[in-house]
Amino acid sequence: MKQKELSRWMKAIVVLGFICVLFLDAVWVPELGKDLAGNTPELQRMFWPCLIYFWISTIPVMVFMALVWKMATEIGRDNSFCMKNALRLRTCSLLAAADTLYYIIGGVVLLSMNLLHIGIAIIGLGVCAVGAAISVLCAALSHLTRKAADMRSENDLTI
Repeated sequence: MKQKELSRWMKAIVVLGFICVLFLDAVWVPELGKDLAGNTPELQRMFWPCLIYFWISTIPVMVFMALVWKMATEIGRDNSFCMKNALRLRTCSLLAAADTLYYIIGGVVLLSMNLLHIGIAIIGLGVCAVGAAISVLCAALSHLTRKAADMRSENDLTI
């Protein structure tokens, strides 16, 4: 796959991800919350706080996608292994870790208030597992990209 084609694919995936996050924010999570609140009266008072909590958690995801868009642009310019991309990947790793920690804290708070619904707990565990995996993957890719950028810089100096 050529650089330009890879860049276009990455950008298409970012757009699809953005649409999915908007769907989650605007439709799926509010409907799930209404369902849970309707079936469990003691959770009704938690609908808006939990929905706002979820909306806040999507901010790092949107920033993450913006960084991936910028990396795709660099890849399209045949500049995949640059320090900017290494720093972007590191930032993506930190964003994923922060969002994962945010969900863990939210789960602990709900558990301490005796409001942690089993469905929310299962979804939260899945989100945390995926977030942790993404964080580690981005950290590893950042390290490798930084090494490749250093090697490229050294080679440019010897020519």
